[in-house]
Amino acid sequence: MSKKPKKKGKFWKIFRRILCVLLILGLAGGGYWYYAFEYRASHEVETERTTTSTEPLYTEEEHEKTVNRNKVMASYLADGTAAENSYVIPGLEATRTLKIRTTGTPDMCTSMTPQGLAVTEDYLLISAYCRTKEHNSVIYVLDKETHEFIKEIVLNTRAHVGGMAYDTMNHNLWVSGQGSTWAQANAISLEHLEEYQFEDGYEPLEYDMSYNLYRIKRSSFMTYHDGALFVGFFTQDEASIIEKYLINADGTLYEKTDMNLKRTVGVIDPVACAVSMQVISGRVQGMAFFDNKILLTRSYSFLPSEVQVFNYSRYGILQGSEAYKAMRFPERLEQIYQDGDYIYALFESAAYSYRMSSFNRIDRVIRLDGSGLVSPYRP
Repeated sequence: MSKKPKKKGKFWKIFRRILCVLLILGLAGGGYWYYAFEYRASHEVETERTTTSTEPLYTEEEHEKTVNRNKVMASYLADGTAAENSYVIPGLEATRTLKIRTTGTPDMCTSMTPQGLAVTEDYLLISAYCRTKEHNSVIYVLDKETHEFIKEIVLNTRAHVGGMAYDTMNHNLWVSGQGSTWAQANAISLEHLEEYQFEDGYEPLEYDMSYNLYRIKRSSFMTYHDGALFVGFFTQDEASIIEKYLINADGTLYEKTDMNLKRTVGVIDPVACAVSMQVISGRVQGMAFFDNKILLTRSYSFLPSEVQVFNYSRYGILQGSEAYKAMRFPERLEQIYQDGDYIYALFESAAYSYRMSSFNRIDRVIRLDGSGLVSPYRP
């Protein structure tokens, strides 16, 4: 009779130990989750820097290792090593900008998050927003040939600036924006962008043109192709759309004046109207054209990203089942951009807010071979 309670006591002792271990693991896991996903998204670290950081977060060896972990990305690098085909994203440690709604006194932001990407004849441009919403959004200007940081452009907004597009005919940079109820497309002339110096009074750059976009709910990403601006709307799960807006010969967006939109909806600013629409899947973050093909990037949170390739059709459906090629990329892939023979890819995984919740932390824009990406061949 005395042995049964002994076995029962031993069982409960083991059970309590297992329960304690599970409790400790749960608390540790929950704490890490809160710190990685919640705390870092709403807090900025202090910095003694007074200028925008330009050095990489990780060494060339670490970067090479991260790139080579992804078979697709490693296979489609342009000629040369990963380091030679990379542009260090400035401002990941600290960015010189303005406290929102202030001018005249620069302030340092440590939670800038890369979002948009565009390439001009001479520059590579990266847009970023303050994750804590305390600072103005910015555009980093890099030399396309030397890969060196030139300057930051401080914008008069704290918007997500999720997409950029360069009009090669009129030499205007289009930047996505969001009004109180309307999606927006805003333009900066290349001349204005080159002339702007933040040090001249520490004031933000004002857009040269701003348009409300009729019908599309949010301007999440954009690209330029064949005299038109393509603007997409990001959704988490359900299908979404891309709208096509024509660009006039003088660089302005086409307005459908016969709809009398300004009087109908009470909007004073110019209203641009789309001429066509295409249906896309959810979670699309970027879009690019290459050799009459369309590439869409899909990513969300810490899940692997995907690049889908479609044959271009003005009225085609651009959902996953219609893609003739789909490739897995590292998590948190944002905008891609075509320039010449290359596709450039931007990630947000090295931003302060996401650094602790990303396995592959990529602190550089990566230049890829466009022909390889759109070919039917799968690495």
